[in-house]
Parts: sequence; C-alpha cells; structure tokens
Amino acid sequence: MTQSAMKMNMGSSGASRSANASKSHDRKADAPRPADTPSDVIANAASQTKGDRGVYASMKRAMAPYVENHSHAVLYGIIGFVAAALILIAGFWPTVLLAVFAAVGVVVGKYRDGDRATRERMRHFLDRVN
Repeated sequence: MTQSAMKMNMGSSGASRSANASKSHDRKADAPRPADTPSDVIANAASQTKGDRGVYASMKRAMAPYVENHSHAVLYGIIGFVAAALILIAGFWPTVLLAVFAAVGVVVGKYRDGDRATRERMRHFLDRVN
C-alpha cells in the first residue's frame, strides 16, 4: 500500500472510531431519566419513539406512564373539561339536567344489574314515598 492509501485507511478508521464514540455518547444522553414530571415522561418517550409512525403512537407511548401513575387526576381532569365544554356550549341548566339524567341512568343500570345495596336503597326510598 502507498502512504496516501494508508493515511486514508487510517483516517477512515479514526472517523469510524469517533462515530462509534459519538453513538455511545448518544446512548448515554438518550438513557431514560426518572419520570417525575410530564415533561420528563415526554422526553423519555421521545427518545424511545424515533421509529414510531404518527403523532398518536408517539403521544400514546409518551403519556402512558404518566396516566398509569396519575389515573385519577387524568380522569377527573377529562370530566372537568367535558363539564366546562358542556356548560359553555349548552348552558348551565341543560348541563345540570344532563348530569341528573346520567346519574338516574347509572342508578337504574345498577338496579337492573342486581346490585344489592342499590336495590335496598330503592326499596327504602319507595317505602318512604308511599
């Protein structure tokens, strides 16, 4: 081999070594950190979802750990958002009426399912009405 060919060979092996070093450095930077806040969760998921297609898949993966750890906060946040949207769109009293009908539907459904406590409460309520 000529000297110039040796230098090119050494240069390419040096470049590959530096590329490998940068890859190992990137792996350390992409290592998941503790997910204490929603932004940490999103950062961790973003580093893991480089191969995912679509916004929905990456957001689902990003938010899944947060939703699992804070399921009640997410549930009641969604309920509050829907209630606020209904109040703004339909008005206060139609929203209250909708909530009352939904509650009656839940009670009737529990009664029909055979929930013992609901059946006793209904029996007690109907005895007081008569």
